Amino acid sequence: MNQDTRDTASRREFFKNTGRIAAASALAGIALPHVHAAEDNTIQAALIGCGGRGAGAAANALSVKNGPIKLVAIADVFPDRLTSSFAALKKQFGNQVDVPDAVSFSDSTPTRRRWTV
Repeated sequence: MNQDTRDTASRREFFKNTGRIAAASALAGIALPHVHAAEDNTIQAALIGCGGRGAGAAANALSVKNGPIKLVAIADVFPDRLTSSFAALKKQFGNQVDVPDAVSFSDSTPTRRRWTV
């Protein structure tokens, strides 16, 4: 029942030091990069259905001030509705509407558009 506390303490120290040495030797062979990519917290939104409720919901989403948000894709069955909703949103929100030609869809097929606003 008489246990020497020095033995317990030295055993703990031994395992603590062994763990440190093992961790250091494991990390010694790894080349850690010094450059990290910048974090982009922009929320990317897509508008599907450019009628009154869809365009209104997109306008509500773009007007939120809690963080950066962009409209990056737009789709509708009717090309004229797609074009008019895009023009209205682009006029109201400017740079927050960033829809390239390749991600505007109409009639279930991608269409190439030249946005003229």
